Amino acid sequence: MLAAASAGVLLATRATDRSAAREAAPGVRGLSLLVVRTEAGPLAALAGSTGFDRSGALVLPTEAALTIPGQGEATVGEALELPGRKAATAVGNLLGAWVDHHATIDVGDLVALADELGGVELAGELRSSEDLRPMLEEPAPGAAAGLQVVLETLLGAHVPWDPSNLLDADAAEDVVETLRSAAGSRVVMLRLEELADGVFRASPEQVSQALVDAFGGPAEEAVPVIVLNGNGVPGIGELVAERLLPGGFRIAVSDNASSFDHDETLVVVGSPDHVGLGQRVRDLLGVGSVSVSIGSGIAPVTVVVGRDFTG
Repeated sequence: MLAAASAGVLLATRATDRSAAREAAPGVRGLSLLVVRTEAGPLAALAGSTGFDRSGALVLPTEAALTIPGQGEATVGEALELPGRKAATAVGNLLGAWVDHHATIDVGDLVALADELGGVELAGELRSSEDLRPMLEEPAPGAAAGLQVVLETLLGAHVPWDPSNLLDADAAEDVVETLRSAAGSRVVMLRLEELADGVFRASPEQVSQALVDAFGGPAEEAVPVIVLNGNGVPGIGELVAERLLPGGFRIAVSDNASSFDHDETLVVVGSPDHVGLGQRVRDLLGVGSVSVSIGSGIAPVTVVVGRDFTG
């Protein structure tokens, strides 16, 4: 089935003009995370706009490694098992882009949209939900490839998305609007590198390329930041991420500080050249002092969160 799904990607892509991505509908802005629940596990796609006058959709392979702010290293698949807002923040951290909304849809409800249209054309043949559903229940990476084909086919057919299709949505109308705005768009897959046996990660360059291909940008890589919990509040890294992601940063490392007795938040940069970045981080957090110290070699900015930061 993976081979069939891959062939479907090629055929579906040829039917779409890659140079004519759909402009964002008036008033549509931001991204929505759509989690597709299947018996084999959840799948993920983003739809909407990153503010570059283009709406589109991006599929995220579930085996991709990411950092969950406030928790640490995981995969996209593991992040999708979290409550919706936490999952959306984790996925946004992978991309260095804020994800505004989230919703879940059952795989049966997703592919049933094809039947509402009397079937959809895929690879030159009319397909029903019975044909589409198996493509979403393959082992990784087959299911992600299947979601790319199915979602592009449904978007190309202008399916009648409705809030009633969605489960666990924080703002169902807004999620539907982002899906509708992506009608006719090419659906992009985030490409990964296998760093070790079974360990897959998207490079910053691959992330930037995916954002450009799907949404028109940003082409600039999000600035990595190390966040250390210095006040002992569980999950404080997630609150920090909610402040920093919209500002063009991402959490590269989320861990505990050596102690939890920090009263003041410290924003440490590894070079005088990065003081401006540190000041931007401090301004986004609303608290803290900026200082220069020895660089980590991982990120230009390290934040030790103190008791003065309450989110």
